[in-house]
Amino acid sequence: MITNGRHHPRLHGAGASVGTATKLDARLVESVTRLRSRERRRTADALARERRRIAADVHDLIMQDLAFALGNARMLADDPAQPPEATVVVAAGERALTAAREMVSCLMDGEDKPIAEALVSSVGMAARHVPLRCSTDGVPAGAEPDGPTLHTLVHVAREGVTNAVKHGAPSSIEVALEYAGEWRLRVHDDGHGFDSVAARSGFGLRSMSQQAEALGGALWVSSGSGLGTTIEAVLP
Repeated sequence: MITNGRHHPRLHGAGASVGTATKLDARLVESVTRLRSRERRRTADALARERRRIAADVHDLIMQDLAFALGNARMLADDPAQPPEATVVVAAGERALTAAREMVSCLMDGEDKPIAEALVSSVGMAARHVPLRCSTDGVPAGAEPDGPTLHTLVHVAREGVTNAVKHGAPSSIEVALEYAGEWRLRVHDDGHGFDSVAARSGFGLRSMSQQAEALGGALWVSSGSGLGTTIEAVLP
């Protein structure tokens, strides 16, 4: 704007201030984005190290002794003088060893599997004898999470199904995964439910919540006597 043939100094200064503020805002957004990216990489690296440590512990401290015990149990079960219950012990040991192998495999090389395959394999093992429906129809073709997100989704799904089988006595379990800008996982069972507030002190729910929150996501649990249990996780 021109007044008496000269630029109005106050208006000229205001325009410069607005331009400077816009540049500062853009730099601030860029700095925050870089900071979040670095923090996510650090979190991913820490989670990867922890998965490798857990996998090594499961293999060295659990699987080897379990395999030894199972071998001896099989020898006893083959003896006609042993009671029929010996075969039940062998079956339980075989399930435990198979589950441990699946856990180590998921921890070590789960990133090489598509999310649908990793999820179906993991929850199928955890469901055991309970009828299970696992749907990934809500995941568009080609959509795949990064490694930390994949492991967290699989962990939450497997832990949710395991808890349902062990504590809820359900007649069926449903697992559904979808992606629309963010990953949304839902695990529902029709069991007898529990006090979700009191149960939050348990290791399973704490572990699921901590892993989801570490990646900037969230986890909710709803349950009630006779209402079954629903676990929902959302990850960016």
